[in-house]
Amino acid sequence: MKKIYIKITALLICYLIVSSVIAQDERYYHRNFIGGNLSEIPFLDYRLSYEYRLTPSHGFKIEMGYKPATRYFTDATIINLGQKTTGWCYRNTANWYYISLGYRYYINKKKTVYISPELFYKLMTADKIVYSWGIINSETSLNAFDLRSMTTDCIGTNLLIGKRATIRFCKGFHMGFDFFTGLSIRAKLIHTTTYGHIEVSHYHDEGVGIVSIPESDNPDHGTTTFVQGMLQFGVIMFFSWPGNFH
Repeated sequence: MKKIYIKITALLICYLIVSSVIAQDERYYHRNFIGGNLSEIPFLDYRLSYEYRLTPSHGFKIEMGYKPATRYFTDATIINLGQKTTGWCYRNTANWYYISLGYRYYINKKKTVYISPELFYKLMTADKIVYSWGIINSETSLNAFDLRSMTTDCIGTNLLIGKRATIRFCKGFHMGFDFFTGLSIRAKLIHTTTYGHIEVSHYHDEGVGIVSIPESDNPDHGTTTFVQGMLQFGVIMFFSWPGNFH
């Protein structure tokens, strides 16, 4: 939920900035747009996009992104519980790569409102990271620790609707914000190699302790597949330039 609140706050801030700009009638249209996805930056997910408009109503967009691992363990078999090693460490110790291709159809007279189907692919790689979770049964509560390497292939489609607001500095240079929302359907194929597993009976918040994960010479391999739907929303800050349509 915290992630959603941060995104909504970022959207509101950008909306206030745009709403302070005096609206102008659109008399000409730029072909080239380059942008950065602001709503993903707080999560260290960096995405750049480029759109080329064939006509005022039709454009094609490509977006590429990279989310670097922000946390590493020098020895993943020895875990200091003072580090609060929980499941989210798995996300922060993985590298993500992203690419999408989309078509945009601008539906209003000023060509600022669009619908956009997109196809995307994401790849996640993580080498010997620690993944942990809680196990609760009728008798006791345990913390489980895995030493894993993981690869996730994710392919999906987005159906978006958006509104572009432009700030004009001169005829040859514009900037602005692109607000969008929509639905996403994605399929994931997860390959997991587990080198070690251990369960302990004390919690992370009970102070500093040491957990040693035994590493096996014969790791277990597993594959998981699933499909999920998600709600998408965000904002892109863009810059544009000619050629202009006549």
